[in-house]
Parts: sequence; C-alpha cells; structure tokens
Amino acid sequence: MHLEQNKQLELCLLCVICDRDRLKVVEDVLKNRKMFFSTITYGKGTASSRILNYLGLGETEKAVFCCFIHREEAEKASVEVDKVLELAKPGHGILFMAGIDSGCYQKPVAFATEENKEGNTQMDALHDLIIVVLNRGYCEDVMESARGAGATGGTVMNARGCGAASLEKFFGMVIAPEKELIWIVTKKSVTTDIMAAIAANVGPGTDASAVSFSLTVNNLQGINLEGLAV
Repeated sequence: MHLEQNKQLELCLLCVICDRDRLKVVEDVLKNRKMFFSTITYGKGTASSRILNYLGLGETEKAVFCCFIHREEAEKASVEVDKVLELAKPGHGILFMAGIDSGCYQKPVAFATEENKEGNTQMDALHDLIIVVLNRGYCEDVMESARGAGATGGTVMNARGCGAASLEKFFGMVIAPEKELIWIVTKKSVTTDIMAAIAANVGPGTDASAVSFSLTVNNLQGINLEGLAV
C-alpha cells in the first residue's frame, strides 16, 4: 500500500508498554486491526519504589509494542487494550498515541493530522514522550538526573549505534556503538526541565553522552501523574 495513495489518512503511532508475559494479550487484540506495520522490542522499567503504584514500571521485563495505524483504528484498539490489560490498575502498563505528520515510500508525503483540521485542536497536549539516547551502562545516572527534574519513571531498551559519522558531526561528540534508549512519558510542563537536567549532568562530554528528543503524545492511559508533585 503506497503512502502516496493514503495521504488523506490521519495516521498515528500507537504504543503499549506492558509486562513481557502480557504481550500475547496485546497482540491478540491488535492482530485484526489494519496496521501499516508494527514492531516489538523488550526492555526494563526504571521507576523508583515511590511511584510504582502510579506507573508499574519497576525493575521488571517489559514489552514495547509500537504500530503505525489509522487514528480511528488506534482509538478503537486503545479501548480494547485498556479492557484486557485493565490499565486503570497500577502496574498493568501504559498506552499512548502520537500523531504522524509525514512518511516516505518513494517520496515524502504529508498526512492529515488532528492539528491541521479546520476547527479542531489537538486531543490531548498535556504529555510528552522524551526519548534519550545514551551510552550503555549509564541509565541509572540519566534517570537520577531526570527524576530530579520531575520525571517519574521510564523504560530502558538496548540499541546499537549506526550512522555514527553523521551523528558525530551533528552533535559534536563520539557515538559509542553500544547504546541504550530510555523512554520517559511525562507532563509537558516539565519536559524542558528534564531534558535540560539530562544535558547538564549526563549529556555530551560525560561518560553517558546522553542526548534527548521529545514528541507530544495523546490518549495517554494507564499512568496517573495528577497526584505527583512536579
């Protein structure tokens, strides 16, 4: 299915993070949904004991399911996933969606988005996903800095650096081949503080060499940040 033929579709990234032994339940729910493609990776949670009741992302094996899907399909799927995982219960996982602005098959294509529809505003612009890329072995140092700035927890995944030459030119630092990724879902109001703290304490020039990016997420389920001081 060529992207050019579907540029009027409103696509989004649907992500579910849950205990690894619950992944089959999520797959069973989503397998009949029309997805462009999906990926599954594994990691571990990093939440401190103080906020485990909110996130359920302690030192346990996590499955991270990501799929590119039509927004309407994603909204229906999120309701079904919520039912089977019981996301309102602490420790049962989290789910969120992020809009996709463009894609490329043979040429770049801009997709319809909730933001550019006349008379519509973003459904939920209260939270961000911060993606941190760092040298392997320093995730606790990064999370310590992030928590100090208002983060409540995250999910760590192993990765391998590639395209190192261009990244070194862009960031002005050496990119080690063995990497870790940390996903931190947080209130938008503290995103800048968290990213600034990471840069100051464990950023370029340190052993962690952490760099971070953020994107807006919506339809956040399974996480309660209202009761936390940020």
